[in-house]
Amino acid sequence: MAEVDIYAGICGFKTVVSSEDKGGYKAIINLESECPNWRSFNEILGGKEINVMAELFKDRKTGTLNSQVFDVALKTIPHISCPVISGVLKAMEVCTGLALPKGATITFR
Repeated sequence: MAEVDIYAGICGFKTVVSSEDKGGYKAIINLESECPNWRSFNEILGGKEINVMAELFKDRKTGTLNSQVFDVALKTIPHISCPVISGVLKAMEVCTGLALPKGATITFR
């Protein structure tokens, strides 16, 4: 299991992403968010099994990305540069053992 706290920035909303490994590079995600848009996202994908390899990597044969996270985010999140998108993907990556848990930051000078 991986849990990520994300403070999105100027909007002031906090989102907690929980991701649970289901084996075979599959995971379940759930979000608790102050943001109504991320709550809508969670109503669609929360609790559903997701193929993490398809989320993180383009199809080798076609070069296309088959990401449910991006597809649903494009429909529910009006601000596509929101850092929660990366946090959701990183949580799934870590919980399935495809990455180590290390914090990442975006810092303005």
